[in-house]
Amino acid sequence: MTPRSYLFVPGDSVRKIDKAASSSADAIILDLEDSVAPSRKDEALRTTRDFLAAWQPAPDAPEVWVRVNTIDSNMALAELSALPLARMTGVFYPKLASHSQLVQMGHWLDALEQRDGLAAQPVRIVGIITESAAALAGEQAATLARGHPRLRGYAWGVEDLSADLGRVPLGSAASADRRIAESVQLHCLYTASAAGVDAIDGISTAIHDIDALTEACQTAVGLGYTAKMAIHPGQIDTIHQASAPAASTIEWAERVQALVRDHPEQSVFSLDGHMLDKPHVDIAQRILARAGQKA
Repeated sequence: MTPRSYLFVPGDSVRKIDKAASSSADAIILDLEDSVAPSRKDEALRTTRDFLAAWQPAPDAPEVWVRVNTIDSNMALAELSALPLARMTGVFYPKLASHSQLVQMGHWLDALEQRDGLAAQPVRIVGIITESAAALAGEQAATLARGHPRLRGYAWGVEDLSADLGRVPLGSAASADRRIAESVQLHCLYTASAAGVDAIDGISTAIHDIDALTEACQTAVGLGYTAKMAIHPGQIDTIHQASAPAASTIEWAERVQALVRDHPEQSVFSLDGHMLDKPHVDIAQRILARAGQKA
């Protein structure tokens, strides 16, 4: 089942990693980047490596991802080289701005998997693609729509973008924050769709505002996002509940699938006075997949 939630956890905290691993999150992201102080980068890598080496996942355990440091490519490669890749689902690639960077990461993983004798389950990649102006409007930004064989999805964030734009942090000017976040959210959605990968919604920083989180999840689902990132275990249940298709939506999708099944010779259908064709059938399939049903 495609994850609905990705929970960030600082890679230098054994306590927080253990708590995240036992949470209801579908996937956890052991973070070596922004949530770790520069003086603790080495400690974070050791703690993350040790956790992965000892990880004995149960059948319902979350996927485990690692966000590496990519400002210095040598640092990212050193981190990947030190990690037991066989225990990881994939790599979160921050500040991703071009297809060539994806290709480079793929080459590194090819070599490291060859080193470790891994072939059956290649390490996947999720790229965070909105953290600089160049990633949004640079001449290389559009190349991310090409995708990559290892690519699971694209995600968005604006904290680093705000710094790149020379503006005040989020929360200080609500209307400006909203306009930037909305444009970035749509850019990520379109790029992920063009690349044929999951669109993963950004974090909600107000960790105790359940109403705001619910509204954010419902908006993301309405746009076409399939998952959301989180920064606190207390957000996960709300994300799952708010992101689930409504009963009426599931019923509609089931009726569409029934039409397709009962009329295999047709490509155009009528339901409740509305014409349906291939795009509607595809949407119904995605709805049922998200609801955990076979289309």
